Amino acid sequence: MLTILLADTELETIPDRMLEDPAIRRKANESGKKASDMILDSNYMHTAIERHFPGYSNRMGRPDIVHFFLITALESVLNKSGELRVVIHTRNNLAIFVNPKVRIPRGYNRFIGLMEDMFRKRLIRSGDDVLLEVKEMDLSQLLSRYDHTRKIMMWPKGTRSSLASIISDSSDLVCVIGGFSEGDFRSDVSQVNEKYSIFPEELVVWSVSAEVVAQYERSLHLL
Repeated sequence: MLTILLADTELETIPDRMLEDPAIRRKANESGKKASDMILDSNYMHTAIERHFPGYSNRMGRPDIVHFFLITALESVLNKSGELRVVIHTRNNLAIFVNPKVRIPRGYNRFIGLMEDMFRKRLIRSGDDVLLEVKEMDLSQLLSRYDHTRKIMMWPKGTRSSLASIISDSSDLVCVIGGFSEGDFRSDVSQVNEKYSIFPEELVVWSVSAEVVAQYERSLHLL
């Protein structure tokens, strides 16, 4: 089983200090939503983010990264074979446990609506199945759930290695991947001793995860 922990993702509702920003209020009025229920999205709120969090507008408000990642990971052969688990960790130390059977909307606006619903309810069900569940948990607490499992981290500053040498068998594995667009981890990642880089240039999050998933599929001889 491969577990991917997407860490420090920039997925959150509008921070308190931004709720009264005129641009945010206008967007809330246009959408007919409460500002506090809306997902922070730099695609539409870049200037407002920069106004309240100077220097962070290129990193904060990136739900699109989670969207691309989830579609890529959950549509993989590995997930369809029951050998993948995904947990999303957010900058505010919330852990989102993703049921392998959840169908993530392809349309971005519908995905944002699902995330807003999830943060509001903390639990998304379909019949008896829990599809998405939100718990308060920092990255160290999350990693402690896998104390007896090998842990690796994909990191541009890590030891340059080939994926074939990093993932060479089918034993259970936890892989930590940063879920942000730039900068470094905010969370303490000292619990992960194996840190690797697989390419000379920085890769986008969903590309790294796809490579890791594909290598684990090969280790299981699924393809």
